[in-house]
Amino acid sequence: MLRAPGEQDIPAWFARASDVESASLAGDPVADDISAGKRWLALARQRFADGRAIKWSMDQAGVSDAIGTITLSFGANDPKTAALGFVLGRAHWGQGLGSEAAREVVRYAFETLALDQVTAEAAARNVASLRILAKLGFKHIESFVDESDGEHCERFALDADDGTSLLASQA
Repeated sequence: MLRAPGEQDIPAWFARASDVESASLAGDPVADDISAGKRWLALARQRFADGRAIKWSMDQAGVSDAIGTITLSFGANDPKTAALGFVLGRAHWGQGLGSEAAREVVRYAFETLALDQVTAEAAARNVASLRILAKLGFKHIESFVDESDGEHCERFALDADDGTSLLASQA
């Protein structure tokens, strides 16, 4: 289930954000204090209010805390394009939950928001994220080195025509 993030999500966010490997794979700084969670939530809410992004908390039946987050970020240059980003807590890796959430958000991007394209970036060593993007039909655009941390990364894109037909076949 996807829903708007709230204060109740801060402890689960902190658990993910303070996990060195999880934060590193997501390209995020490692959180060292739970108070960073209040800033994370305020930023998510502000970006939504400004029309720059939609962030969802991901819930799983039988699990009390959010298992991750997934985001569509909108660029100022092209209002018909958004960037997809997602992160799951370590306990939920390898269960297909990231694929399921990403599929629904991409479907929302094309069917409800009528976007022309969804892009995504992942660290080259983040095999699970690369697998999710391939499964959803994202096409590799380029390899690059992230200047902020020297990480080797891959950039992908999925056009509405390709995405809509692929997602319909996966429904």
